[in-house]
Amino acid sequence: MRRALDLAQQGRLTVHPNPRVGCVVVRPAGKGEPSRILGEGYHRRQGMPHAEREALAACVEPPQGATAYVTLEPCCHHGATPPCTEALLQAGIARVVVAVADPFPQVRGKGIELLRQHGVQVDVGLLEEDARYLNRFFFHFHTRGLPWVILKAAVSLDGKLATRTGHSQWITGEEARAHAHEIRAEVQAILAGIQTVLADDPRLTPRPASLPEAGWHPPLRVVLDPELRIPYDAQLLKTVKRAPVRIYCSREVPETLAQALRGRGAEVERTGGTAHRLNLTEVLGSLARSGVSGVLVEGGARIHTAFLEANLVNEVMVYVAPSLIGGKEAPTFYMGRGVDTIQQSMRLERLRRIHLGEDTLIQGILRWRL
Repeated sequence: MRRALDLAQQGRLTVHPNPRVGCVVVRPAGKGEPSRILGEGYHRRQGMPHAEREALAACVEPPQGATAYVTLEPCCHHGATPPCTEALLQAGIARVVVAVADPFPQVRGKGIELLRQHGVQVDVGLLEEDARYLNRFFFHFHTRGLPWVILKAAVSLDGKLATRTGHSQWITGEEARAHAHEIRAEVQAILAGIQTVLADDPRLTPRPASLPEAGWHPPLRVVLDPELRIPYDAQLLKTVKRAPVRIYCSREVPETLAQALRGRGAEVERTGGTAHRLNLTEVLGSLARSGVSGVLVEGGARIHTAFLEANLVNEVMVYVAPSLIGGKEAPTFYMGRGVDTIQQSMRLERLRRIHLGEDTLIQGILRWRL
């Protein structure tokens, strides 16, 4: 199953809106012979064969009587491809080990039940939490109707996003920045506030070391700009043909401003809130209706704090540099009122620590909310 999870991860940049799935077909041990892998595969992108069909096609001998290890419940409905349950039954698979049931309404336990009805032994729950984490965007989208929100920040050892003058390039080194570009390439939207746009003039585009030849689409670049203050010569608008830009503003903004930005290629959507703070739940709901299942929040202290105080952050990624900036006026990535006691503080689960050159990434789940 761990091998199947590793395989599934290979499709992370191209399978959206489908889940990441891997499958390994194994001939069980018997008659003095050890168990052995017959075939393996993963779902590469929407419209291509699912992991089960890839693994069955790769088998070096007929898989009748074999066991299939699959990271997500096999589908049982006709979509862009035929049902995987059908392929498993036709191949004569005797046992299917499923990491986690599929939350998609057209599957949701039906694939497991159908296999059992046809005499296949189905075991569910092997490395379930790992499989759930692998597809956390997909699960959250289909159970909560909202995108999975990752808050990402690069800070000094004392938690500063920038100096007291606002200088922030670059807190972390090249390896950390390269890793952040890999994460950008996995999500469907990258979000920042207007203050970040005005201060840094970012492009918010993923620039990883390599990208798949087909199937990858640049994420939507999202700006929260209540009063539509974004400059017409901003990098985001200059590069709108390379990756789409959507700007959320207050409902009170004059239509002439919105039309001017639309004329430069940006989408402009009005949402609830005030001239100083938009309704973040409405923003996420709008993104979900566009099919966005994963959002990377890259804004500054105000945006980070707003998402945290609204309890909308699922995951935190903080790149920590071994430097000290200091200064009461220098922003930290989480400000606001804060908690009264340490016991009330938000704590991360499923922690990962990755050394990236001189920097360290601390990554964890703030709340599953699945």
